[in-house]
Amino acid sequence: MKKITSLKELALNFNWGMVAFVLHRITGIALTVYIFLHIWTLSAVTEGAEAFNHSLGKYENLMGHIFEYLLLLAVAYHLFNGIRVTVVDFLRFTRQQKRLLAWVIVFTVIVALASLTVFIPELTTSA
Repeated sequence: MKKITSLKELALNFNWGMVAFVLHRITGIALTVYIFLHIWTLSAVTEGAEAFNHSLGKYENLMGHIFEYLLLLAVAYHLFNGIRVTVVDFLRFTRQQKRLLAWVIVFTVIVALASLTVFIPELTTSA
């Protein structure tokens, strides 16, 4: 019964700042996990060039390109939203939070669209 009440309260008290907060935390956690995976992948360099190339070669496929693209989206959103939070905190733009969040979304979508074919080259090759 408690969960249903919480979901109703969430729906009643919904605001975009809450969505931005949750997405900022999710992207922050995802970037932290990525750093550890990145270090683990690059640690193959200690085993020689062949092992290193083999380790990097695992990501040269469609799924690897999709994950790289998702990483870019996480970085872009986290960057732009972090700038928004900084501007709101230091320049006291609390009344413009909704507008600034809209700009965060616009800039993230621009980066997403501009880099789609770069990060997922399979989209440009015809079968």
